[in-house]
Amino acid sequence: MKLLRASIFSVVSCVVAIAANACGSDAPADGGPKSGDGSKSPGTFGGDDGGIDTDAKPCTNLCLRQKECGGGKTTTLSGVVKDPAGKVPLYNALVYVPNAAVAPIKTGASCERCGDVSGSPLVTALTDAAGRFKLENVPVGADIPLVVQIGKWRRQLVVPNVPECVDTTLADETIRMPRNKQEGDLPQMAIASGQADPFECLLTKMGIDEAEFTSETGDGRVHFYRSNGVDMSPSAPSAATLWNDLTKMMKYDLLFLPCEGSEINKPDQQDQNLVAYTSAGGRAFTTHYGYAWLHRGAAPFPSTGSWTPEAGGNNGSIRGDINETFPKGAAFAEWLVNVNASTTRGQLQIIESRSDLEAANDPPSTTWMTTSALVNNKTVPLHITFNTPIGTPEAEQCGRVVFSDFHVSADARINNRSFPSSCKPGDLSAQEKALEFMLFDLSSCIQSDKEAPVPPPGVK
Repeated sequence: MKLLRASIFSVVSCVVAIAANACGSDAPADGGPKSGDGSKSPGTFGGDDGGIDTDAKPCTNLCLRQKECGGGKTTTLSGVVKDPAGKVPLYNALVYVPNAAVAPIKTGASCERCGDVSGSPLVTALTDAAGRFKLENVPVGADIPLVVQIGKWRRQLVVPNVPECVDTTLADETIRMPRNKQEGDLPQMAIASGQADPFECLLTKMGIDEAEFTSETGDGRVHFYRSNGVDMSPSAPSAATLWNDLTKMMKYDLLFLPCEGSEINKPDQQDQNLVAYTSAGGRAFTTHYGYAWLHRGAAPFPSTGSWTPEAGGNNGSIRGDINETFPKGAAFAEWLVNVNASTTRGQLQIIESRSDLEAANDPPSTTWMTTSALVNNKTVPLHITFNTPIGTPEAEQCGRVVFSDFHVSADARINNRSFPSSCKPGDLSAQEKALEFMLFDLSSCIQSDKEAPVPPPGVK
């Protein structure tokens, strides 16, 4: 018997039934608890101990199918969440059982803070550095809905049956992020292909279907623009048509601005548009010569660090050192070992690295990775992030920028071809895995990097 199914019709019928108080009602489907067997009576839920709380919400729908087990036992559901390709485990993915209909995700730059989750989550969990999760006090019986989400990446599934008071482990590679919009929600992304860093190949290797790459007039979830990198067929519009138009930029959840092969400073209006876009909740990922958006960009981006363009570089392999002094940094170091990207915790071999940043300013920037192999044994950042708008209280920040001072997909392109045939087949390299981690971190809800992620409240 399959332990998980992803039928859209099953999901829709179940969440509609939840909204109507029929999916998990007092008359559950076969396999669910029946009157007098220890299932919850109508009451309230939401107390710190998961029990009755007169100040909390009424216990309805799937809450009525939570089983009170004896002997310290509980009904649990566990598994591993992976990327769209179903190969790489993902950290900090939210997994939950909804107790109401799950609302559609709105596309475009918006303020998405952690804790604001659709569907009235009943039980919640976050994946650890091995991609593992365990939901406790799961409602029992047939057709239990399950949501897996990182930011605007979301997949809705149905567990055909959850037996009471035992752990049900979902089969490996069954819980992954969607590859296409038929499987679930993907953020609306735009990429401006750069000459020196075929970032688009990272996206296909991590599992996004090639059909999701279209021009801005298509219905793909990745809109392709050309800066000075690889083109697609039919030809993609110029990246300048994106950067010149703030209204157009605001339609995207994520912007990828990979290295263009040289420092190409942008007109003031384009720089200001990127600041405005990220300040409104947009997310931007740039690499190497993308520092032009930051050190010579519009205020306050230059304040993110002490920029020293082209201070050093190495086309071979050098050691990057992971900053483990903050919770996500420690999880990143552990995750790299778990996905076989690092053989020594806290270290990552980097190809085609550069030094363009002497030091990151904290605040606003968080340094994730450094090296001492590029500039006279001096420790310099290789990877930083910062939340936006810069200078506002952390609780009011809802955008994010990632800067990596190395080429993500250093050897992923086949020359003289258009996308997607320009991308070499194969699995993600070690540093591509590292940047996949950062891509999903960029996608996730915004919080302070100095805090450990916690799941939104639910009845556990």
